[in-house]
Amino acid sequence: MIEVNIVGYMADFYSRTELISQYGNNALLLYALQLRFEISDITSVASDALTDGGNDKKCDLIYVDQDMGIAVIAQGYMKQDPQANDLAPGNKASDLNTAATWVFAQNPDDVPEQIREQVRLLQSSIEGNSITTVYFWYVHNLNERNNPQIKAELSAMQKSARTLIKSLFPQSDAEVFSLEVGNETIERWYNAASKQITITNTLEVDTPKVGFELRGDKWRAYITAVKAMWLKRQFDVYADDLFSGNPRTYLGSGKKKNKINLGIMETIENQPNNFWVYNNGITALVNNYHVETDASGENLSISGITIINGAQTTGAISNMSTLKDAWIPIRFIVCDDANIIDEIITNNNKQNEILPSDLRSNDKTQCRLRIEFEPYTKLYYSGGRRGNVRPSRSREILDPYVVAQALLAFHGDCVTAYNSKNELWSSDHLYSSIFPENLTAKHIIFTYSLSRAIDSYKLELQQKGNERMDIEEKQHKFLAKRGAKMLFLYTVSKCMEVVVGKKINDSWGLSFNNNYDFDALVSLWKIVIKSILPIACGALENALKDGLKSKELSETAASTVVGFVSSFQETYQTQLKGFADAMEF
Repeated sequence: MIEVNIVGYMADFYSRTELISQYGNNALLLYALQLRFEISDITSVASDALTDGGNDKKCDLIYVDQDMGIAVIAQGYMKQDPQANDLAPGNKASDLNTAATWVFAQNPDDVPEQIREQVRLLQSSIEGNSITTVYFWYVHNLNERNNPQIKAELSAMQKSARTLIKSLFPQSDAEVFSLEVGNETIERWYNAASKQITITNTLEVDTPKVGFELRGDKWRAYITAVKAMWLKRQFDVYADDLFSGNPRTYLGSGKKKNKINLGIMETIENQPNNFWVYNNGITALVNNYHVETDASGENLSISGITIINGAQTTGAISNMSTLKDAWIPIRFIVCDDANIIDEIITNNNKQNEILPSDLRSNDKTQCRLRIEFEPYTKLYYSGGRRGNVRPSRSREILDPYVVAQALLAFHGDCVTAYNSKNELWSSDHLYSSIFPENLTAKHIIFTYSLSRAIDSYKLELQQKGNERMDIEEKQHKFLAKRGAKMLFLYTVSKCMEVVVGKKINDSWGLSFNNNYDFDALVSLWKIVIKSILPIACGALENALKDGLKSKELSETAASTVVGFVSSFQETYQTQLKGFADAMEF
């Protein structure tokens, strides 16, 4: 079996029995994606991103996150009973050339239906400059060093993909990277997700030989400056590992989205002597530091490092082809208290708005909701608070952004829920409408389990493949369209009075009378979905032309479905009696 030094991630991966049973050979690909981008609800992502099948044009996954500005096109390989010396197949790496041609060069209307919606979203995101980085991944469960040919294949693929994207999208600032994601890389990501400081080497620091120390009750810090070239050398060696404790890595220097980074580069090019007074500097957590004084001044060495604030400064400096002498303000902090470390990271990054949910996590409503979730030991809701300890994967993790999307769509605005995911937490108006004072943990579970049930049913249809009946094929095609999930979630909410056979005076009060078995709630919702979707998908398709854009069209389409369902009210109420009996309102 695989060597001992990688059992960390392997043990964690194989403990994810539900992920493996649901997604089979694609489970590792999803696991790697979740680790790399700190995705809470990978099931929701998988519903939209997985494309693996008979005509996927070498794209097992196409993941687009406009809020983060990244896209991932991935090919996966999962070796059964892997041995330490096994080689990852080289043809899988070269297959990514085919993937690049299809996702970049083809008219979305001409690509196979299986990947059409993802390609359409990817291309429109690149054209709109909402994607700054496109990754091509070859994910496998073997040792990367065994087959050096793969890196050569990926390097050639990266070069051709960069040429392709620049010729087809000349106005875009998007950069392309290829990456082999084998055991070594996944293990590194796993360690980065498990602890704040991944780099543990002892480093000599290039300072002006002067600095000073400050101490608190649970921390101490050394404040000085470092040469720009020293910072660049660390980035060249350690890349993103340098930011293992940082919620945000380097975002690039595209002219539209990252003007600050472009400005950093211009300053150090044109005014290097003034850079120290212009730049806010860098904050780094270290395991330890040591200062020795000699005739030349103070010599600083550090043990371990993660830059928790200053990723953009570091990346922008390191991205320059020629680097002039400049000093960068920096402070090295030693702290062993996990709660203090978490607060250091949070407070150092508030000005960057890393995640809008971070700044709402202490809102009184979120604090109350976290308390309300405490009795449900198999569920975990962070309320936007990100800590340095990952919740157990034995618990169902409710992603705060999917929570907000499900709530907003259920309560009437599926268009904003789909198109403005990040704004749901950042906009005061939207946030207050989604998280009102009367919102309960029970209602969050109610709407979230509906969202999960739609994902689950979509996967069920996908896995049937050629065995899908005609009516199931229509449902599968509908659910594959951009915005279909949020539109259907909204439509189900409009049908609730027909489903329960009673007047609903307060839809915010809807919940289940027993919320301890989340899987059972998902199963209840799937009964509703299988009853409504067959007659709804045709009427709803008109609202999904070019994505879910029109509130008027979505409202009209949903009302049409309510009319259909109402005409069979007695049948539905008999069929869905078990669901209605499980509710309270």
